[in-house]
Amino acid sequence: MYRKSTYLFIVNMANRSLNFLLRIVLRATLGVTGFGTLAVLLPIQNMILTITSYAITPSVSKFVSEDEALGKRSDLYPFLFIVVGIVLFIVGFVASSWFSSFLAPEFSEGILVPLRIMFAVIPFGVVFSIMTGIFFGKQKARIVALALLLVQMTTVVFAYILSIMFGIEGATFSFMVAYIFGISLVFLYLKKDGISWRFNISRGLEMLRFSLPMIVTSISIVVIFQLDIIVLGRYYTPVETSIYGLVAPTARLVPAFSIALSTMLLPKLSSLKASASYEALQETFDKAFDVGFVVSLPLALCIIAFSREILYVLFDSVQATQALQILSVGMFFYSMFYLFSSALQGMGKPHLPMYVLLICAIIDAGLCFALIPKYGLLGASIATSFSMMLSFLFIICIRRPSFNLNVAYVFSVLPLILFEQAVGVVGGRFGTLAVYGIVGAIYLLIYAKYTGIYKVLRDE
Repeated sequence: MYRKSTYLFIVNMANRSLNFLLRIVLRATLGVTGFGTLAVLLPIQNMILTITSYAITPSVSKFVSEDEALGKRSDLYPFLFIVVGIVLFIVGFVASSWFSSFLAPEFSEGILVPLRIMFAVIPFGVVFSIMTGIFFGKQKARIVALALLLVQMTTVVFAYILSIMFGIEGATFSFMVAYIFGISLVFLYLKKDGISWRFNISRGLEMLRFSLPMIVTSISIVVIFQLDIIVLGRYYTPVETSIYGLVAPTARLVPAFSIALSTMLLPKLSSLKASASYEALQETFDKAFDVGFVVSLPLALCIIAFSREILYVLFDSVQATQALQILSVGMFFYSMFYLFSSALQGMGKPHLPMYVLLICAIIDAGLCFALIPKYGLLGASIATSFSMMLSFLFIICIRRPSFNLNVAYVFSVLPLILFEQAVGVVGGRFGTLAVYGIVGAIYLLIYAKYTGIYKVLRDE
């Protein structure tokens, strides 16, 4: 499980690197104002990714893994989720006019058409997530990793071509094109792998009922993650949203490993639960939580220590350094919450994370409207990070796992901070990238050796 998670993590990091490239390309082709406008639309794309990755794909993988554990044949019932995609598209299409009027006047002109195109992408994202969920349920992560990489690469290529030809409308349409390519690839593997053309409607409805609290949970995550930039769009100009649209995805590198591990953990726990292996289930969860903590922590610490240099290398700007540091703290708590939540879903208890995130989404909304008008980007990062910290603290109080976390690992960031303070930016963007890339890599290697991550991978 950990080797597959590491493989997915590497692919995930490659996808996120391509996502940075996508934002750099779009900023160059659309300009600061155009990219700032698109940054307000990207929460729709993130909503697709969150709902599919947090609700649809895990639900499908859970039920397929249970079928595999019980020796049942594959079935088409997971495609019942297409109804959810169509409903979300209709709701979004109808609400587009209200959404565009909510934003500041600088965004109003020309935003309605690309907004509706973005909502039209939702059904394609749902179909793609259904197919990848089937392969996750079969514990075939390599096929999914390849498909995810293809989708991200295709998005970058077509975003560049179509944004030059058609502007913001073309950039948004590139997401649909990318999903079509991904669906085509996964369908070829699905057809080769073999699937029965039966449709077990009762099993499908059971899957939908199970997924409802997860869908609510994912929508709450969307609120916590995306409301900040939308509220920024109401009170500020595309310049501010453009900056925040670069900072936020940088901080989201932190939970990359936990998300990859959760993807493999949920079907694993579902399989153990279906076979009534409760002792092995608890041991698997406890160890996964320890590993997730040990891996996510240095990622957060590196971004916090080198935030100024990271922004300088990626975007030739050191604005919003504090916002990136604050968001990185919040993303660390989110990575732990995500792992915990996926484990509860695998144990058949998806309602607990739903209640927690609903409360935190309401708190986040209040904080966004209270802090952003006065403090801008800093207020947005505080609202999001505080909500994520609360979500982790709430869920850890509701159900405490048995784990032994060494908080002393936090102090390992001190040499990085001292190095950054002494050296600063070195010889331009490429020199800075080389120096801090080498230092960061050495730190991560020593950390992995000292904390036993290598041993976990070797002994699995």
